[in-house]
Amino acid sequence: MLYFFRFRFTWLACAALVLPVAFAMAANAQTQPPTAPLPEAAAGSRSSLALREALEAAWTMSTAARSSESRRAEVQARERAASSWINGTPSATLAQRSDRPGANRGFREYEAELELPLWSPGVRSATQRELTAQRQGFEPQQLMARLKLAAEVRELAGSLAIARTERELAQRKHSEALALAQDVERRVKAGESARVDSLQAQSQVQQAASAKDQGEAALTRLQNQWQSLTGLKAVPALDEPLAPTGALAHAEHPALQAAQAQMQAVQAKLALAEADKRDPMALGVGVMREREAFGTAGENTLRLSLKIPFGGDNRNGPRIAAARAELDAAQADADAVVRQTRSELASATAELDAARRSQAAAAERARLGREVHSLVAKAFRLGESDLPARLRAENEKFEADLSLARARVDLQRAISRLNQALGILP
Repeated sequence: MLYFFRFRFTWLACAALVLPVAFAMAANAQTQPPTAPLPEAAAGSRSSLALREALEAAWTMSTAARSSESRRAEVQARERAASSWINGTPSATLAQRSDRPGANRGFREYEAELELPLWSPGVRSATQRELTAQRQGFEPQQLMARLKLAAEVRELAGSLAIARTERELAQRKHSEALALAQDVERRVKAGESARVDSLQAQSQVQQAASAKDQGEAALTRLQNQWQSLTGLKAVPALDEPLAPTGALAHAEHPALQAAQAQMQAVQAKLALAEADKRDPMALGVGVMREREAFGTAGENTLRLSLKIPFGGDNRNGPRIAAARAELDAAQADADAVVRQTRSELASATAELDAARRSQAAAAERARLGREVHSLVAKAFRLGESDLPARLRAENEKFEADLSLARARVDLQRAISRLNQALGILP
């Protein structure tokens, strides 16, 4: 937006405009406080904490990290069970028969049997392959969970950077508004300005104070979210370096690796369902002692048995169909991950290019805003411009500085998002 100002050129104004620049700078310093440097893009520039350290802190608090050891132990225990020659746990049977309730001629029979479940042909090897696929897919899944958490850490760090930048600029604007209000009040007391100018300046002070309070509240809310996510109070600087071109091949993306590992695990599960056509066979070994009547000698016998369950569609059909449906879903998810990663990479690349152009435009706007503000402030001191023009210049300069500060943060966020799209951790 362009503002046009009308100046009354007098011999005094012309003489003032041609004075040395040093005199102008000295006069400007007497009527307004020195302008603070524009906040940089880093939200946590006062902290030596690195973004990688914040991610590690958040990871130690995550559900995936806390359950990782138990999940590994679960797979290891199942692998040990699959390496055994029996398919399950043995069971014992104890039995006794007698004719005591009836004739009671002394018939007694005692039996003890141990039953061992056996692997069906091909089931043991299929089970071991399934467990191997699950174990090999554990690390890609953990890496993908860490990458998702890195996205949350990066986004929240970027939001904190913007919030802190806005808070610092709001504080600076409030200080400048106070200095201007004091200068206008002196002019009113000296009879150089109307009372309405003082009221307008005080209104600007209150508006700046409200913006500063809102910025403090927004920053506090985000800091609480950061502490909840990472357990840390310090916020790292958002200063990730841009990953070099070709730093990570598309096939090495953690999301693709996790999807492929999941599909391989489901394929092994389908192979197990097709191989496990019946319930486990069972080998029974029993010992029986029998006595026919009182006074007769007891006889000991050994009993061997083999239980072979029959399979059928009622048992196997639903299990195989469910495994095939799961495989189709895993294949669809893998295809969707390929499309999503490519789309995210293209979007992040375009966003980075746009952020660079926006920063250049914002820097030029900030330069023009400072130049206009300097000219209007000089004219206001000389009485050649009114207060509304000065306030418009102040607001335009503040908006330009705020846009530049946001553009700096947006550029760093675009770099972080591109690294995230490449699957690179901080």
